[in-house]
Amino acid sequence: MTDPAEPAAPAPDARRRAAAVTATPAFTELVRSRNRFAIPAAALGFGAYLLVIVLSGFTPVLNGKALGQLSWTFVLTALIFPLVWLLCGLYTRRAARWDELADRAVAESGIETRATAPTAEKGLHR
Repeated sequence: MTDPAEPAAPAPDARRRAAAVTATPAFTELVRSRNRFAIPAAALGFGAYLLVIVLSGFTPVLNGKALGQLSWTFVLTALIFPLVWLLCGLYTRRAARWDELADRAVAESGIETRATAPTAEKGLHR
């Protein structure tokens, strides 16, 4: 008897298909491209959050007034929102290229693709 909380192991066919896709040059390019974006973007985002937390919580650097009654902590915290929006926009643009690379990796692998449910792009509109 298996633990219901434990995910089922993939079928041998699924493992074979995954191995075929991951062995393609397009998949290698996909992983490299995604990592070249994701690692610096994550470091920038987390770094900005941590910088504000450390500077405001452990130093008096941001205690002064920046604009009227607003402190530098408030201003820098507010600037994190446009940073996150920028990173999300860049991610969205690059994700379209990553989708193309993923499709190319599947095509290069020579495996048959299974039929999937229709999506909005394929005419599910009513």
